[in-house]
Amino acid sequence: MRKRALRSKGRALAVSVLLLSPLPAGAQELDAGHLQIHVDGRRVGSERFRVWRAGSTVNAVARIEIVQRPAREVGLQMDPDLLPMQYEVEEGRSVLVSGERFADRVRFQFATAGGEGWKEYMVQEVGAIVEPGVAHHYLLLVRTLREAPEGRLDVLLPLAGRSVPARLTGEGPDSVEIGEGSVAATRYDLEVDGAGLSVWLDADDKLLRVVEPGARREAIRAPVEG
Repeated sequence: MRKRALRSKGRALAVSVLLLSPLPAGAQELDAGHLQIHVDGRRVGSERFRVWRAGSTVNAVARIEIVQRPAREVGLQMDPDLLPMQYEVEEGRSVLVSGERFADRVRFQFATAGGEGWKEYMVQEVGAIVEPGVAHHYLLLVRTLREAPEGRLDVLLPLAGRSVPARLTGEGPDSVEIGEGSVAATRYDLEVDGAGLSVWLDADDKLLRVVEPGARREAIRAPVEG
């Protein structure tokens, strides 16, 4: 049976517009870029993303295009401590999952083979949101883990429907080759649900590279055109 698209409640983010439009007056852009996605060393797609702070919220959006798959658009809104408030993943014209935080819990609505389903998590189970294959989520995860007690917290994998532990296992100076040049970076080693991965940020905390060995996947910042 085909999955039925979730009904939009007017919270869906116009991702393509947000990626390209000027930010509102007073907003602070934290990062924006174009990542090339590789699997087994072969380029398979791209991720264009933007993260910005506006008033009391931090917003992150991305459009992910993988060969022979419908494009996905991802929108996340967080409070000043980067705790998730609203979330949505849209594939084609279908909303795969949408979520909203209430006083003590986060409620998600998602597509199932039979229609729509619901799932709730206590707020403490959702210290961050991570979707494997969504590279900019690891930028946000690093920022959150650096401030977390002992570099540990529980994160939610919304499409998988699981809350799992995450921790910062190491960090140190490194560099990333982008185009024909080398960029100084800090490498952060993470463990999410027992699987290791690495994230590289530059001196301004901008995302340069993500390597997920278990998925044989790499996202690396594309050279600036022109």
